[in-house]
Amino acid sequence: MPDKPSILKPAAVFFDWDGTFVDTLPTIHHAYNHVLGAFGKPLMTHAEAKRRIRRSAREVFPEIFGPQSDEAFAMYYDVVGATHLDHLSAFDGGDALLRAIRARGITTGLVSNKRHLFLQEEVGHLGWADLFDVILGAGEAARDKPAPDPLLLATRKANLPPCDDGTYWYVGDTETDMMSASAAKFSPVFILHGLGTKDDCANANIEPYFVEDFQCLIRMVENFF
Repeated sequence: MPDKPSILKPAAVFFDWDGTFVDTLPTIHHAYNHVLGAFGKPLMTHAEAKRRIRRSAREVFPEIFGPQSDEAFAMYYDVVGATHLDHLSAFDGGDALLRAIRARGITTGLVSNKRHLFLQEEVGHLGWADLFDVILGAGEAARDKPAPDPLLLATRKANLPPCDDGTYWYVGDTETDMMSASAAKFSPVFILHGLGTKDDCANANIEPYFVEDFQCLIRMVENFF
């Protein structure tokens, strides 16, 4: 159960994608090593890739590739685009959670900083497209997370009124997700089955509702109905 049991009954539940519904570490590790090898740089171990996944490639590549970072970045996304479905792995229970939420008449949405096309392809690959009322990837809003813009746009696209009382939840696995939720006045719900830890938000002045996994979230929703 969450650290804060006073979380409000949800009128809508929005989700992050990478690290929340799917494990993207294999895709990122493969793409990083492809690019590193092409530029004659040492390959990453699994542990190194796990650390770097917490920051975007756009942030990390200038540090690794210097003046060649744009070329390396373009190559990286070419590899991700060609292989991301091959490595796609969903965490257990995601589809059951979505069906449990929708069976109770609650709006669901997906808001990610992943490229919108890749996001749509991955959701379709898992057969989950009909489980979300709105799907929103990077670049669709004026600013991406941690700004509130994507969540506010997703709210409008789902034909929901603005929320300022925390009855819309946003479930994610990073500090960036929690910052976006807080700025949009959503209840920030941090799921711990991926790479994230409770320490990730220690310096963000945010107090998320921590949950272990999708089974915990299902119990949370069921307790309200």
